[in-house]
Amino acid sequence: MSQKYPVGIETFSNIIEGDYAYIDKTEVIYRLISSGKFFFLSRPRRFGKSLMLSTIQAYFEGRKELFENLWLGQAEGIEWTPHPVLRLNFISAKTCEEDVEVVIDRHLSHWEAEYGICDIKNSLGQRFFNVIKKAYEVSGQKVVVLIDEYDKVLVNSMHDEFKHRAMKNILKPVYSVLKDADGFLELGLITGVSRFSKLSIFSDLNNLRDISMTDEFSTLCGITEVELKEGFREGVENFALIKDISFDAAVAILKDNYDGYHFSEKCPDIYNPFSLINSLAEGKILHRWFESGTPTFLLEHICESEKDLRELLSPEISEHMLANTSISDTNLTSILYQTGYLTIKSYDAEEDVFKLGIPNKEVATGIFENLLPYLNGRDVVVNDNILRKLRRYIMRGEVEEFVKTLQSFFAGIPQHLSDGKHEIYYENNLYVVLRLLGFDIITEQQTSDGRIDAVLKTPKNIFVIELKLNGTAEDAIAQIKNKNYALQYNIDNRKVVCIGIGFSKVTRTINNWIIE
Repeated sequence: MSQKYPVGIETFSNIIEGDYAYIDKTEVIYRLISSGKFFFLSRPRRFGKSLMLSTIQAYFEGRKELFENLWLGQAEGIEWTPHPVLRLNFISAKTCEEDVEVVIDRHLSHWEAEYGICDIKNSLGQRFFNVIKKAYEVSGQKVVVLIDEYDKVLVNSMHDEFKHRAMKNILKPVYSVLKDADGFLELGLITGVSRFSKLSIFSDLNNLRDISMTDEFSTLCGITEVELKEGFREGVENFALIKDISFDAAVAILKDNYDGYHFSEKCPDIYNPFSLINSLAEGKILHRWFESGTPTFLLEHICESEKDLRELLSPEISEHMLANTSISDTNLTSILYQTGYLTIKSYDAEEDVFKLGIPNKEVATGIFENLLPYLNGRDVVVNDNILRKLRRYIMRGEVEEFVKTLQSFFAGIPQHLSDGKHEIYYENNLYVVLRLLGFDIITEQQTSDGRIDAVLKTPKNIFVIELKLNGTAEDAIAQIKNKNYALQYNIDNRKVVCIGIGFSKVTRTINNWIIE
């Protein structure tokens, strides 16, 4: 029977009983739950946090039969004593205060009925404490509390300060119960996208260990390349068969699109499990991570910041700052990292600095496709038509038509969007367009004598592009020549084409160009 993939399935028992492919994470899970009592883990959305919690829940419920073929089921000296497990899940919660209270009340009402608690007139926090205490008394075993997507409503309400504060006020007394009920608890594990360090809702939980950036637990969620090749080998082989390529070539394509996440200094490459599983199930490359929900506030925040996207999407940040900033900060680097649009690319121990960057092609495509309408005011269909033309012309080497289309692109940006904007606004538009063409694109290429605006590589040509804002095409082409920007590409078999572009902020478009 061919391998089945758990697309959309986040319940551990359903995956095991349904004979779906499962990457065995039970060794690292057991190492975690054996090393302490209260933990916090931050990971991007759709990264397997819910499945991890479901696996932990099954273990503490004593369901040994589910682990029969896994590390945990075969290890010696493992205790399988059932514990009460209370799992609070905010995945379905919206940004309305009443809805959040309904979600919490729904969980509490279920547990109160299960443990025979009749007095339910207390506050949400007190009711939660009573449930934990009663579960301990009834079972004789300490309680496990698992909180899934604790911050979903906080992230979704960040654009509205009033709602954001209201959410905090609802959640804080509920989460604070974990400290008050310490004597009745075996384990407390909280997961979400954002870091808790500066969120006042966790100010009472000073015993909560943040494992988000520890090497030891960096592979708790997501899939390593070894796990891909061993656990999903049949799927990769099928993908290779469909594409008529080798196994290694198939891995390379999957890696290019879904790999590249790092969550600590020594973390191995991690694949996005949601994207990878969808791709293997369908036997083709799919970019569905963005379809599963991109915070609108993030795209608006990027555009409103008027920062250079080339610098914003490849920043350097100290380990201390990265570990101690919260998604509620106004720091765009922190927000982009915690939501998964940036990841750790390298670490400089001497300077204690992390170099961040976009993880992979899926994220790059998604973020640029979603940014473009915010930048230029056009709808997705219009932008797609423009990109298709640009891609066709550059592939054919029809450079005149390529630049003319770029000229029309800039001329068509609504005046209310471009009025009063600095030069970086136009540079960002060009950068996003070039990144979306799907070719090997290098921006701000460092040379021995300067920085090239853009280098675009196609199978037959290498295009060296220099843009002069409020300057002339002659100035741009002269800079390419004087600084020998094209020299390093002379050893390449492809034809090198230099494009100098003059751009006027007055007319808000390209005025002239020179092609050599």
